[in-house]
Amino acid sequence: MDVTSTQGNWNELLADELLVLRRCFVRYAAQPMKEEEPMQLTQGALSGVETKLALHGLRSRGWLEAVTKSWGERILYIPVDRLPALYDMLLEQTPMNGIHTDHPITVHEAMTGLESELLHVLSRIAIQGVPLTAKGTIHKRSLQKLNELTPFRPEDLEGLGLHYAHAELYPVQTVVMIDLLLSLGLLVKETVSFRIQEAELATWIRLSAGQMRKHIFDALMERYGKAEAPMQHFRYMLCAVSQYGGTDEWISIQYLLQWMLQVGLIPQNSLSRDDSTNSAFIDIVPTIANLKGLADETVSDFNFNGSFTEDIMGWLKALTAFGMGDWGQTTSGEICFRWNVSVTDLLRPYHDEDTHQEQGAFYVQPDFEILVPPDVAYDVRWRLECCCERVTGDRMVVYRITRESITEAIELGMEAKEIPALLDKYSRTGVPEHVRLAVEQWAGNVGRTAFATVTLLRCGTQEDADMVARHPALEGLLERLGDKDFMIPVHSADKIRKALAAIGLSPRLEPKNADEPAHHYPLLTETENLDAGRSLFSQEGRAGLVYTGRTLHFYEQEHTLPDPSGYFPERSTVPSSWTKEWRSYHTSTSRQLMEQAIRWQAAVGLRISGKEVKWIPESVVSGDPWSVTGWYASGMDEETPSRATLQPSDWSDMRLLVPFT
Repeated sequence: MDVTSTQGNWNELLADELLVLRRCFVRYAAQPMKEEEPMQLTQGALSGVETKLALHGLRSRGWLEAVTKSWGERILYIPVDRLPALYDMLLEQTPMNGIHTDHPITVHEAMTGLESELLHVLSRIAIQGVPLTAKGTIHKRSLQKLNELTPFRPEDLEGLGLHYAHAELYPVQTVVMIDLLLSLGLLVKETVSFRIQEAELATWIRLSAGQMRKHIFDALMERYGKAEAPMQHFRYMLCAVSQYGGTDEWISIQYLLQWMLQVGLIPQNSLSRDDSTNSAFIDIVPTIANLKGLADETVSDFNFNGSFTEDIMGWLKALTAFGMGDWGQTTSGEICFRWNVSVTDLLRPYHDEDTHQEQGAFYVQPDFEILVPPDVAYDVRWRLECCCERVTGDRMVVYRITRESITEAIELGMEAKEIPALLDKYSRTGVPEHVRLAVEQWAGNVGRTAFATVTLLRCGTQEDADMVARHPALEGLLERLGDKDFMIPVHSADKIRKALAAIGLSPRLEPKNADEPAHHYPLLTETENLDAGRSLFSQEGRAGLVYTGRTLHFYEQEHTLPDPSGYFPERSTVPSSWTKEWRSYHTSTSRQLMEQAIRWQAAVGLRISGKEVKWIPESVVSGDPWSVTGWYASGMDEETPSRATLQPSDWSDMRLLVPFT
């Protein structure tokens, strides 16, 4: 059976499916789990075969996915794009009140303009390159330039605890900048240098700032956030509670963590209290008593240990460094955070129809500066990066036109006439006349002379040279320099070689030229007509510098489901009355029925004192009389199953509980 991955709401799931999904979600978030681990999570609440059938249904609906390792081990996981719906589910079932706090007395404001900062870094890489040593590390001089370009500060990223090679050479802020560009597919590491991928860049600079921010946010959430489930829960819950207020509302981090602890998203060993040494998770889903206790507790009653608190603070600082929000501290020392972006938009799936590139214009000033507001398209900014010097970067980016910047742009491949044309087209208030004249003059003075790459054809004798000069097929293709030498353009070399071979003067192969080809700045023409296609900027598993610890992309995705009939081997040998009827049996037959239930990992219905109960047998213990250990289970997620040992005299009637009768 193939996986169909149909979309649907969580409240459309069957009760068993919802129970299994909820327990897997609370315990693992979107982290991988072995196939047997959901069985352990539901032990006593559902029978093994009920859990298997629930997993089958969840995979068929796309709530769970699977990969297979080379030796056949199956790994399950909840897809990341399903997480927002599951956090909404928790908030719907256990509403959160009082999440907001007072305005803090100290505020650490978010960095602005990350998208334009990354564009500037890419433009400098396009111009300067990033060469690598024989050991594969960035050359010291290039690394120094990159360190000066990075928009991040080390103190804002050190709390992420990132792991990467050459940590003794690379500062964390530079690593994150390069890793981000690599993970977005805008850069690729080759043998001798990092190289810009022009097709991906062409798509990137045609996005709006908001679309860029979405892809950056995806990388931030799943690449730089720690992979452990509690931290993944915290990252997404901080997003989920944004719906409770606007961008001016401050979220109490302590209250959020308190709520997460009560609903089981954080393990008890995150607490630093002496009575919280148990490393197990608390009840998967809170009982009514737990929720009432939440209202009675005060924020100060919950003190989280130092390691967990450091992880939380590291994440808040990283969000601020990436421009997603501000963090602060109240008079009582309480940490709080507020978003300055629409998180719901950032988390929703990307659609091609969302593309709406900015259409703004810039302002050319009399002092040769260019003021670029946030609504100027990034393909326009890309060409400004080529022909101008950047003065400042923020929401309003400032460039300056200079003689040197014009000269460099033309040497990098920009046509002289394109520079004043760019200014005329996108300047909102026109170009001051003296600025226009200066730009035209500077551009006109570049390229009046030029170095040309040509090839020298040298003949062995003057007679051979005279034959070449007279050959009609070579007329106009070469220029005679002396008795035996000709100058030929490089692009005509193949045609001339064939003509010389036809008259018996085939040239020897010339030695390979070790000189590097001329360096050109990419994408200098209009990009709106380019069919660059759609790039997967947030592609899982793309190589970067940071070790993420995520390995699912290395394994083969499993697109088929097992046949549920395989869960009930030798079904035809089992008496149909065992599954269809409530009956009393001889003790020996009762034992056979219990043992069959254990082989199938199924539940048994028992009538005890006139009440029907669901019993999940674990093992049969021989004796006179024999007994069976297992659990009373209601199948309800709110109740904790109780373990017990029963003897045949403890029940009257029984039936094997299976999904067929």
